[in-house]
Amino acid sequence: MSNVSVDQSPRVAKVWIALRRLDKNDDRVVALREVSIPAAAEVNKIITTTFGLNSCDVIFKLRNNRGCLIPLNSSIPANSKHMPFVLEVAKIFQHVRPEPRTVPMTVINKSMKTRLQTIDRRIQRLEELLPQIELRRNEKLSQEIECLNQKLRFLHKRMQVVDSHSWKGVLTRAPLW
Repeated sequence: MSNVSVDQSPRVAKVWIALRRLDKNDDRVVALREVSIPAAAEVNKIITTTFGLNSCDVIFKLRNNRGCLIPLNSSIPANSKHMPFVLEVAKIFQHVRPEPRTVPMTVINKSMKTRLQTIDRRIQRLEELLPQIELRRNEKLSQEIECLNQKLRFLHKRMQVVDSHSWKGVLTRAPLW
């Protein structure tokens, strides 16, 4: 048997990062450092301590040598000193002016006005139909009451027919068994 040992030590990536401070309106590279990023580490904290940055009011953008964004996580691929990643530090909304996310009041007012008008029309229509609805309800109730009265009269007649027969103690016809 051969002794094969597998190294279980955590993987540490050595990455070269060039710092560009866009938050200070400086477009040139300020610093170039080698950063060791262990597996399952918080990359933001490592970068802030390495470069001495305050990360509470800035955004970090990591770009490769082609200028494409790279996600800031522990699986950043290793690179060389001659082709470093560029870390851009920018203010929040530095390049874009945010617009408020509220709907203008005129649109809200128009939509509410049309909704209120449709509800008002429906209420007016119901108020006009209210006497007819009551008449229909009364007619329906009177029809149902008349139907129940007919059924009661029929049952009453049947009960009288059953009561009028009496047992005389003899069968008038012989059973068929």
